[in-house]
Amino acid sequence: MPLLEVCVDSVDSAKLAEKGGAGRLELCSVLELGGLTPSIGLLIEVKKHVSIPVFCMLRCRSGDFCYNATEISTMIEDAQKFVQNGADGLVFGLLTSDKMIDIEACKNIIEHLPKGFPCTFHRAFDFIGLPDSALSTLEELGFSRILTTGGGADVSSSNLELKNLHTKCAGKNITILPGGGVNDSNLIELKAIGFSEVHSSCSVYCEDGDYGFLFNNPLPQGQRKIVCLSKVERLCSILLFND
Repeated sequence: MPLLEVCVDSVDSAKLAEKGGAGRLELCSVLELGGLTPSIGLLIEVKKHVSIPVFCMLRCRSGDFCYNATEISTMIEDAQKFVQNGADGLVFGLLTSDKMIDIEACKNIIEHLPKGFPCTFHRAFDFIGLPDSALSTLEELGFSRILTTGGGADVSSSNLELKNLHTKCAGKNITILPGGGVNDSNLIELKAIGFSEVHSSCSVYCEDGDYGFLFNNPLPQGQRKIVCLSKVERLCSILLFND
C-alpha cells in the first residue's frame, strides 16, 4: 500500500500532514537541525489530534551519531516513555567512531522495547562506509526500515544506490524508506524503482513573530517551517495514481 511519511515538529504540522493524506508521521523537535527527540507533551498532544501512526525520533542532541553511555541511557529513558504514551514506532541510529553501526548500543535500546516494536534506522545510515553489509546487521537487530537518501546529499543524486539497496532488500524483513529532497519529479522515479513508501518534510516557510533576535535560529529572521498541505496532497496523489 503506497504511503507517505511526513516529518513534523508541531501539532499544526501533524494535523496538516494527516489532512493531506500522509499515512505516518515522524515526530521530532528542531527539524532545522535535522530533527531531535520531541517532548512527551508534544507526542501526547499529537496523538490527541491524529489517528495515523506516530513514530518518535530518538536523537538526544545535534551533531554526530556516536553517543556515550549517558546519552544512550537518555535515549532509552525517552524510548520507554514514548512507548508508555502511545508512540507507534521509534526512529534512531547510532554509529561507532569509525562510522559503522554501533551494534551494542542499538541492541541495548531495542532490548528495552516491547518485542517486535517498529524501529526505523534513520539517516545515520548515509554515513556508513559499507551500507550493503549493514542491511543484514540492521535486519538482525530488529529494524524494519532504513531511512536513507542512498548515501548522497538527496535522493535525486543517489538514484542508482537506492535501486541497489531496494534490490538487496528483496525477501528480507527490512525495507528502504527513501527520504531527503523528495519532490514531484524524483518521486515518479522512485516509484519506477519499486518504492511504495517515501519520507518528506513537505514544508514551507511561514511568517512568525519578528523579535529581532531569536537565539541563533538557523532559519530566516521572523520565519519558521510548517507542513504545506498542497505538497502533501501532491505527493500522495503521485504515490496513489501517477503510473
